[in-house]
Amino acid sequence: MPSQSREPMLAAGAVGKVAAILRQRGMDPAKADMTQDRPDNTEAYQRQVYRDAWVNSLRLSGHADYARYTLGALDDPGQFPKHMEKYVEQLATARRHNRDQLKLPEADRREQRPNILHLVLAGGVGAGKTVAAAAAGAFAVESGLMARFVSHSMYLAWLRPEGAPAGLTPTQVRERYERCDLLILDDLCNEMDEYATNHVRTHTSNLITARINSGRATLFTTNLNFDQVGAVLGERLASRVGGRATVLRMVGTDRRKPQRW
Repeated sequence: MPSQSREPMLAAGAVGKVAAILRQRGMDPAKADMTQDRPDNTEAYQRQVYRDAWVNSLRLSGHADYARYTLGALDDPGQFPKHMEKYVEQLATARRHNRDQLKLPEADRREQRPNILHLVLAGGVGAGKTVAAAAAGAFAVESGLMARFVSHSMYLAWLRPEGAPAGLTPTQVRERYERCDLLILDDLCNEMDEYATNHVRTHTSNLITARINSGRATLFTTNLNFDQVGAVLGERLASRVGGRATVLRMVGTDRRKPQRW
């Protein structure tokens, strides 16, 4: 028999207390569908969530095997590991600062934005750009950043009707790649030389503009030069990509060493 001395308790009160505890731990129940990008503030838990998101983005892009690359495995100076380490570190410093600012009253907060927002890895086929970018992404995750990888053409394909990966809507695709701390946008304008549909320009512009406006960084890899990217995306958008950017040019023979005929 239950104790008769117990007073009835309103469920709303208990739920409110649980919600308050969750918010103290960095998890807002009102944003439960977005917890992947806003995890518990326990460092180990957060880092694991970020690792899982990073590896999953590589898998969705067909690059699951690139999860093994680290900055230490890159050629120095050919693949610029030291430059990318400094790039990621300044992103992580700004991110830590902004997270700490969230603890202050809104009127006292001072947002910090990275000096170098974009990193462009440019070079010919097989120069090692994607491997280097994947290594930078892995380092970003270990530095406390939410990083995601996607090829430019695949991102655009996912935004077409019925084109998104299983379980995602086009809106979720956009949010996923607009909101991460560091986006690796691989093969910018690949196989789009000197032409662009309205779909390509509109959705690329929306993605890049959203990230710039929110101070989020993007690492681009491309086989094309500035003028060729401008011919595809338009000079204005190419200029936005090049703004606040550092360009690392990777040269040399095809690292894949393909058999030629």
